[in-house]
Amino acid sequence: MKNFLLILLYFINNVLVLSAQGTPGKWGDQGNGTYINPILNADYSDPDVIRVRDKYYMIASDFHFLGMQVLESSDMINWKLISQIYHHFDFPGWDNNQQYAGGSWAPSIRYHDNKFWVFFCTPKEGLFMSNAVNPSGPWSPLHLVKKVEKWEDPCPFWDEDGQAYLGRSRHGAGPIIIHKMSADGTRLLDEGMTVYTGPVAEGTKIFKKDGYYYLSIPEGGVGTGWQTILRSKNIYGPYEKKVVLEQGSTTINGPHQGAIVDTPDGQWAFFHFQHHHALGRVVHLQPMHWENDWPVIGVDFDRNGIGEPVYVCQKPIESKTIFAPQTDDDFSTPNLSLQWQFNHNPTDHAWSLSAHPGSLTLKALKSSTFRLARNTLTQKIMGNISEATIAMDFTEIADGQRCGLACMGKENKVLGIKMEKGQKYLYISNDTTEISTTFLNGNQIYLRVSIDMLNQKFQYFYSTDNIRFIPYGTSFFIPFGFWKGARIALYCYNKEQEAGATSFQWFKYKHDGPQNKIENTAEQIIANIARTSFPHKKIKVICPDSASNQKGHSRQLIQRAIDSCSLAGGGHVIISKGIYYLKGNLVLKSDVNLHLEKDAYLLFSGKADDFLPEVWTRWEGTELYGHSPMIYAKHATNIAITGQGTIDAQGGREFASWSQIEVSDRNRLRKMGEKLIPVTERIFGKGTILRPSCIQFMGCSRILVEGITIKNSPFWTIHPVYCDNVIVRSITIDSHYPNNDGCDPESTSNVLIEECIFRTGDDAIAIKAGRDADGREIGRPSKNIVIRNCLFQSECNGLCIGSEMSGGVENIYMDNIQIGTVKNALYFKSNRDRGGYIRNIQVSNITIERSKGAVLRFETNYFGFRGGRHTSQYENFRINNVKAGCSDHYAIFIDGYEEKPIKNIEIEHFHVQKAPHPYYLRCVENICLKATFVNGQNLPEYPKKQKERVILDVY
Repeated sequence: MKNFLLILLYFINNVLVLSAQGTPGKWGDQGNGTYINPILNADYSDPDVIRVRDKYYMIASDFHFLGMQVLESSDMINWKLISQIYHHFDFPGWDNNQQYAGGSWAPSIRYHDNKFWVFFCTPKEGLFMSNAVNPSGPWSPLHLVKKVEKWEDPCPFWDEDGQAYLGRSRHGAGPIIIHKMSADGTRLLDEGMTVYTGPVAEGTKIFKKDGYYYLSIPEGGVGTGWQTILRSKNIYGPYEKKVVLEQGSTTINGPHQGAIVDTPDGQWAFFHFQHHHALGRVVHLQPMHWENDWPVIGVDFDRNGIGEPVYVCQKPIESKTIFAPQTDDDFSTPNLSLQWQFNHNPTDHAWSLSAHPGSLTLKALKSSTFRLARNTLTQKIMGNISEATIAMDFTEIADGQRCGLACMGKENKVLGIKMEKGQKYLYISNDTTEISTTFLNGNQIYLRVSIDMLNQKFQYFYSTDNIRFIPYGTSFFIPFGFWKGARIALYCYNKEQEAGATSFQWFKYKHDGPQNKIENTAEQIIANIARTSFPHKKIKVICPDSASNQKGHSRQLIQRAIDSCSLAGGGHVIISKGIYYLKGNLVLKSDVNLHLEKDAYLLFSGKADDFLPEVWTRWEGTELYGHSPMIYAKHATNIAITGQGTIDAQGGREFASWSQIEVSDRNRLRKMGEKLIPVTERIFGKGTILRPSCIQFMGCSRILVEGITIKNSPFWTIHPVYCDNVIVRSITIDSHYPNNDGCDPESTSNVLIEECIFRTGDDAIAIKAGRDADGREIGRPSKNIVIRNCLFQSECNGLCIGSEMSGGVENIYMDNIQIGTVKNALYFKSNRDRGGYIRNIQVSNITIERSKGAVLRFETNYFGFRGGRHTSQYENFRINNVKAGCSDHYAIFIDGYEEKPIKNIEIEHFHVQKAPHPYYLRCVENICLKATFVNGQNLPEYPKKQKERVILDVY
């Protein structure tokens, strides 16, 4: 097999190390020309794979989960779901959930006569067949080839002369029997002939090569077996036998039951499964070549003539895209996404994607238990470490109803909402015992399960805001059962009556295997952020008595503690509970974690003169020496502000009113910046009126701000400038004066902002990179910024990039944000004074209550324009899964430059319930709208552009 053996020798050390350690945490395509087994770390048991031209197709056993999924790949490593073969089993027990472990066992897929053919057996009903011209469907209705019990593992084969055959085994594994079959696959023509009897011989796959008929069969049992190949010049034998794959010295148990597949350029590979306990049966791919008309699979590490499976190998076909089967769902398509499978037969009238568009609605059918509940939707658990989150609306809940998130397998554990006597409860249950607590009166909840398969730990969480998730119940474990791995499920049923319904609004699933490119890029940014780390040394500050406090001793105590801690090599300065009156700033030093205990309250004076002498800073994108922020750091490394305490800037005492009278100083500074006057001459001290930020880091690295509450900022609240490696996590900002932005990373890289609440008088988050000539001269961009799981309750705009962005902004990822009523929800702004660029922006999973201007806005004529000729480049935007209630003006507003259009915009699953103007597009290139709905109408995929300029005066 071309290149495979050389690559295997290169990787042999890796293989031996990994085999000693067990399954590695990362799996599938590594993006460097190699892959790590399993290629599909999920329950695709008994896989069968074929190649048709340059594509590969896989099916697997689904047992009592309906549908039988079909997967497609271009490289054998990265797979996506493309169809399901059937929807119902019209046999007893399938409408009342009595067929656990029944259903489809060990199917085979083949391509013949320009059709795809699938055969499978069920243990009670018989042998079935379906075919399709296109593997994406439609598939023909299931045809019962033979009504029979306890057959299993069928495989069709069409010989060169047109004669069709079917190989199969019996329940209990073996022997291998060959039947003649009609060419159309609809009936068997004889009682069959036994051609091989072996130890638990099953799962036969038939193919022909160079005059030999080959039967590929697993033997010895699922967890302890091996792979055997039989060959003969006659399909009925006698057959020669060779064991070609065994566990050997590896930790890959029972490597068998799969498919031999070739590539268009003559390489070969073998797919098989491995029983991986609660995760189910995961799919591996082994290199293979031929010697003396026998397949040689894996590597013979122990030199006994039998191959052993490998963990690491080079991809047989190079490809650039890395992905895994679909998992997430916003329920916006007309049909169920392909990853979902019903537990037993669905009741079609009781589920809907149209009753509440953009949601999956399940009506509550009557059931005594979760296990017997109808219309439970499931999907496979992916990987060793994963996290699934569902958004639910239970406005239509009725007495007796249960609904929520479940983990199901041999045992079940459910988390959800129930109603009893008009009272709604959050509850957890093992399907026999319910434990509940009184819950809120609202109708929206977010449920989550985190899964650690290696440590056998599942944990439920709930949230009312999708920001802060609270653990619920103790950890648990779902074992393998009914021939299937554990699954995630959405359920809705009623113990008392057929009444009530639940709407599931979206489902998001993160796992440790390959995912789509957007998520991988964001996760890579997060993984590369350098974290803070402090020695265990602690200096505790006790709040002074009232008299000392009033004299300003609090500031001296805290600053001395910070200075001493830093000089001594770093550690934690602990601020104990109490109110600390601070007449002036605090300067944070390297290697210090300023930690505010619960009920610690830093109350700054709010008096302008207390924040002198001047410090080096940046004000609306222009450098100067001005009033100090309340907490300031310059060229510090490894610093943090953490805890549950509060910082109150008291910005309203003097600073806030300056917004009405600062125009003279503001214009003077901007002229200095435009003329590039040396920064040392830009002095704005006593008697000037440019407001400082509350917390500002200048030229710092490795920064953490976590847990605290910040109130009453005089200007921008958290403002890192020229910084690198910044994490802002789980903070609350409550500040409502003019220009009270929440967090403004400026000319700063490698930033994570997550799980924060922004209640601000201006933009929640604004990403910036300097202003006009001063910003272009410095030329430092903001880049590699991830914003996720936040709540924006800002009074101006939601997420903004600009308008100070002259140094450029790129690689911004925003996911899972709730935005309240704002002027513009997603806002990219500049003008001809700026220059610079905004590019590579990816926004997903955003909910918006109301926008007064536009839900999505690209503005190139932002006010403040002074006649420059520096157009900004906007390019490469992907906006996905945005749901907004209403906009007072536009759903989408994009106004580009004639000489430099805004280009490469992909908008998908964008829903605005109500807006007077669906869109305005001017000077835009390469824009595509997919599944974009405004006022209930689907917008054109390639919309027309407007020629006349429109001004939107909502800033």
